[in-house]
Amino acid sequence: MAVTSTLFAPRSLTVEQALRQYFGFSTFQAGQREVIDQVMQGKSTLAILATGAGKSLCYQLPALLLPGTTVVVSPLIALIKDQVDILAERGIEHVAALNSSLSDEQEAAECARISTGEIKLLYVTPEKFEDQSFVALLSRLHISLFVIDEAHCISAWGHDFRPAYLSLDKVIRMLHEPTVLALTATATPSVREDILSQLGIPFATTIVRGFDRPNLCYEVFRADTEREKLDQLKKMFLGGLTGPGIIYTATIRSANEVQRALHEYTDSPVALYHSKLHKQERTIVHDLFVNESVPVVVATNAFGLGIDKANIRFVIHYDLPGSVEAYTQEAGRAGRDGNPARCVLLYRLSDRHVQSYFLTGKYPTVEDVQKVYATLELFAHQDGGVSLVDLRKISQLPLTKLKVVIALLKRADFIVVKDRSRYELSESARQKDQLVLNLTNYATKYSYDQSKLAMMLQYAENSSCRRRFILNYFGEEYPRMHCQACDNCLRKQAAGVSTHVHGATQRPAFRIADSVTHRTFGQGTVERTERDLVTVLFPTVGYKTLLETVLTST
Repeated sequence: MAVTSTLFAPRSLTVEQALRQYFGFSTFQAGQREVIDQVMQGKSTLAILATGAGKSLCYQLPALLLPGTTVVVSPLIALIKDQVDILAERGIEHVAALNSSLSDEQEAAECARISTGEIKLLYVTPEKFEDQSFVALLSRLHISLFVIDEAHCISAWGHDFRPAYLSLDKVIRMLHEPTVLALTATATPSVREDILSQLGIPFATTIVRGFDRPNLCYEVFRADTEREKLDQLKKMFLGGLTGPGIIYTATIRSANEVQRALHEYTDSPVALYHSKLHKQERTIVHDLFVNESVPVVVATNAFGLGIDKANIRFVIHYDLPGSVEAYTQEAGRAGRDGNPARCVLLYRLSDRHVQSYFLTGKYPTVEDVQKVYATLELFAHQDGGVSLVDLRKISQLPLTKLKVVIALLKRADFIVVKDRSRYELSESARQKDQLVLNLTNYATKYSYDQSKLAMMLQYAENSSCRRRFILNYFGEEYPRMHCQACDNCLRKQAAGVSTHVHGATQRPAFRIADSVTHRTFGQGTVERTERDLVTVLFPTVGYKTLLETVLTST
C-alpha cells in the first residue's frame, strides 16, 4: 500500500499564495505559470524555458501543493546541493537528496526519512535508479510528480548524452506512471520529439517560451593562430572588460595556457577550474567565484551548471564548442539579472578537429557491444556479476562509451544490475531468448553530431544576425532581420547599411518547422532560412544547408 503524506495538503494554498509564502515572489516569469498549471492538473509536460527563466520553480512550487512526493532527477551533485541549500534558506525542510557523495550510513538515514512519505522533494542523480531496492522503496510511496531536469540528456540527439537517463521510462512505469515534467533550456524540435519518445510520453504537452535573451550581445572573432586568440583576449581586457565572467576552453591544456596569459595583463585574480582538480579545489574555486573574491574563472565545460549567479557580465568561448546547443547553454549563464552582458566566441578553423576527436569516443559500434556482451557471457557463472571496473579493463573501452553500451543492454533486458556498478546477464539472455538490441539509431549518430559541429562553425562564419541564427536553430521565428545587439548587426548599422525588411522580396520559400523532401536525404524539417539557402534537419544524416530549389514541400 502506498504511503501518502498529509504534509502540505493539496490545494491548501493557491498557487499565488504559495509563490509569495515559500519563494517571496509576487509574479511569475514567462512560461512558469503555464507549466505549473499543467502539472497541477496532472498533465505530463515538456517545458523548454530559456536559461535563467526559473525552471526549478516549475516543480518546487507544485511539490509543496501536491500530495505525496516529487522526485527530481538532476545530472549533477553540485546542482542538487545548491538547490537543497536554497530551499533550506527559504525554510523548506522536507527535502532529501541521494547521490554517490553519501556514506552508507547517511544514505540509510535518508532512505528511512523517505520511507515515511513525509519528504516533499527528493533529488537524485539518474544513476541512483540502478539500485533496484531504491526503486522498490519509491514504488511503495505516492509519487505525484516525476521531474527530469536537463532533459536533453535523455536524447541521443541532445548535446550532452547521459546513458543513465535511458532507463527513466522503465522507472516511470514502475512508479505507477506519475505526472512527468521534463525541463531543459536547449532543445531543437527533433530533440523535443526524442525526449518525449524516450520517456514514453509522446502526447505530453510541450511549452516553449523564448530562447531570446535581448540583453545578451553576441560577438565572434576569428583568428589564424593561438597567438592571435590570446592577443584578442588581451585587447578585450585592456579595453575595459570586467567580470564576473567565465572563459571556456575545450581542453585542460588550453585552460592552463589561457590562465597563465591572463596573469600577465590583468590585475584581477583569475582562477582555474577543470575535472582533474581535486574536489576540494573545485569547491574553493566555485565558492570564490560566487562570492566575487575571484572575478574571472578559466574553465572547461565542467564549470557552470549549478552556479546560481545572476550578474555574470561575460562568457567567452576561447575554443569552438561542439554544438549550438552547448554554446547557447554556456553563453546563457551571462546576464541572468537582465542587464547587458557579452557572449564572445574566439575560434580558428582548426578548433573543429578537437571537437571531432571528442565525438569519436561517444557512441558505441556493434563491435563494442559484442565485446561487452562477450565479457559478461564469459563470467556468467561468477557470483555477484562483473564490476564496471573489470568490464572497462577487459573491454578497453572509454568509460563514456562503456556506460552507453551497458545502458543499451539494460534497456533491452540483456543484463541486470546485481549491486552498485556490478552487472550480469539476465535470465532471458542466459536462455538465449529472442532478445533484440536495436543499434540502428547509433549508426547515424556520429554523422549527426558532425553535422551539429558544422552548424556551430556556420554560426561562427555567419555574416547575418547571430541572434536570428540561434533562434531559428531552436525552431523559433525572429520577426526582424537585424537585432542591433550582435557584432554583425552593429557593424552594418555603423556602416549605414539598411536594416529594414523589404516586403515580399524577403519572404523565404520555406518557413521554420516546414516539412520538406530532398531527392537523396529524404524527408526533413526546416531549421533556418537565409536568402535562397535552407538548413534542413534530416533524421538519417543530420543538418544540411541546401539551395531552396532542391527541396519540395511535403
